[in-house]
Amino acid sequence: MARLVPKIYPVDVDENTPIGVSFPLTVGTQRQNFITTKQVHDNLRNLLLTMKGERPMQPTFGSDLYNLIFEPLQEEQLQEAATIAINDAVATWMPAVQIMGVAVSTNIDSQTVTVSVRYAVEGWEANDVLNLTVRV
Repeated sequence: MARLVPKIYPVDVDENTPIGVSFPLTVGTQRQNFITTKQVHDNLRNLLLTMKGERPMQPTFGSDLYNLIFEPLQEEQLQEAATIAINDAVATWMPAVQIMGVAVSTNIDSQTVTVSVRYAVEGWEANDVLNLTVRV
């Protein structure tokens, strides 16, 4: 019987070797990620906040999440549409990431919409949460 062997990323062993660029981008010296889980978190955030058609030469990269936030939808409809948009983008561009749940909350007083994405990466034991807050 086969058993799942956890993935060990060799670059995580050396704390002095950067594996990617940290987001948000800054002017001057660029911050870098040294841990794979942090880089996956930043890559997922970048994918979900990029609108389809925004990236040159890759018109299907991104999600429809940003467009949905400004649609006149009820909170339940927005959550359902956001879940579909997030699952579609992740399945296409980051298939090793598994979406565990999506929650959408609106705050009329502060005029914000917050999308919380619980996700896990195939072969890793830990789950993580990505919170995206947009002021509308």
